[in-house]
Amino acid sequence: MARRSARGVALATAAVALVAGTSLAATAAPSGPTGQAKHAETIEQLPYPVDRSNNAGWWTPLDVVDGVTYMAFDSPAAEASRHEVHVAAKGVDGAWTVGCLRADDGSCATFLDDSGHDQPSIVVDGEGTIHAFVSMHHVPWQYYRSTTPGDVTSLVDASADLPDQGVPMTYPVTARGADGDAYVMVRGGRDEATVRDGRLYRFDTATGAWSRVAVFASGVGASVYPDDLEVGTDGRLHVLWEWHRWAAGPYRHLGSYAVYDPADDSWHDAAGNALTTPISPSAGGAVVYQPFADGESLATDAPTVQTAKLAVHGDTLAGVVYRYAGAKDDGTADRFDVRFARFDGTSWQRETVIDAESLGTGVDTVAALDATSAAGVTRAYAVVQGTVDGRVRTQVVRAERALDGGDWRFAGLGDVQPGQQRLAARTIGTGPASGTDVLYVSAAESGPATGTLFHARVPRTGGPIAGSPLEDVVAGLRG
Repeated sequence: MARRSARGVALATAAVALVAGTSLAATAAPSGPTGQAKHAETIEQLPYPVDRSNNAGWWTPLDVVDGVTYMAFDSPAAEASRHEVHVAAKGVDGAWTVGCLRADDGSCATFLDDSGHDQPSIVVDGEGTIHAFVSMHHVPWQYYRSTTPGDVTSLVDASADLPDQGVPMTYPVTARGADGDAYVMVRGGRDEATVRDGRLYRFDTATGAWSRVAVFASGVGASVYPDDLEVGTDGRLHVLWEWHRWAAGPYRHLGSYAVYDPADDSWHDAAGNALTTPISPSAGGAVVYQPFADGESLATDAPTVQTAKLAVHGDTLAGVVYRYAGAKDDGTADRFDVRFARFDGTSWQRETVIDAESLGTGVDTVAALDATSAAGVTRAYAVVQGTVDGRVRTQVVRAERALDGGDWRFAGLGDVQPGQQRLAARTIGTGPASGTDVLYVSAAESGPATGTLFHARVPRTGGPIAGSPLEDVVAGLRG
């Protein structure tokens, strides 16, 4: 079967019309010098309830293929403490279609609730097949695949098709290769050896088969935490992860980065030096964008890295956006800043994008990040939270600046929401909407029993935003 780029396909079920009042277009900013509106983003609420467990920082629940947007989410199930997984698609006509992952008897499969761990990641390959990895928190593969290209109602269990059966897997992160193949990065557990390693797998659209590319990171007494997987225009895969002492915990270290080239099956660091896999926690050098601080080790809690995302501009790494907390006097983690690391050709340069301390008492960032870079503009998306009368409120924040540096400019995205928000972002690479970011924003705690999911589009037109002081952007968190 000849390979081809991912294509739009007709959705197999009737489109569901948006309920009245759920499509909200943001007010356009002033026009730029060419007359185009500056970043006239649109925000739309999906007409489907979201389970309160739909929160993760590592996931890839969003894909965009030839004008069709795919969004996977936890949906409420009839049984307490369980959820279904649904995939919704927004066609080129603007209509939504939704389907659930199917059990063997044709009913909607259900999964245990585990907020932050058991959420879905999806990818649509070059033949239009939808791949979904779900509810994988130290369990064998739980993988579903569409039987009809582009059809969100046709996903069935295909877990047996993957290699390394029986190995407990965690944190699936997905990407589509330049040739249309699908990739998934996961953590594989070998607890008898006190190892939880980083693994990369590929689905070959020509053969319809999965294979293991590599155990790319491993160390005795250490656990890998997958963060992000992005494919450059040259076909190379940019791979991002963190380390923790075996077996698991929230406070990680040694933010790490490598590049895999499928053309010759090689691995390299940010400087282009060849790497031998598996990469160990002691690799150092151009692999590690956030090294140990004084007194820090895998055995300590803080300082700490938590959640990171890649900004890849064409075939070049623009930088890494990540959360970082210093240590308080008692050794526990302080509030988390949002940082940006870029490789200047010789070494990693780090800076603070959002300083949580500067926002005042009771305000912090949360484990929700993404990053994009296109058309000369790099963006970081984050979620900032505050507490009012004992209730958590959150705001999505967009920071952007020119690819070659300069000051970060800030703006809010959407309204302040009650409870947590989580997000994902993808950039449209071709066509009239090229450079537009498509965002997935989950507000899983926005209602008394269920939450909401938003689809946003943020173009790169009309020049840079004017921006506002970050304190003003998040002022609504205090009511």
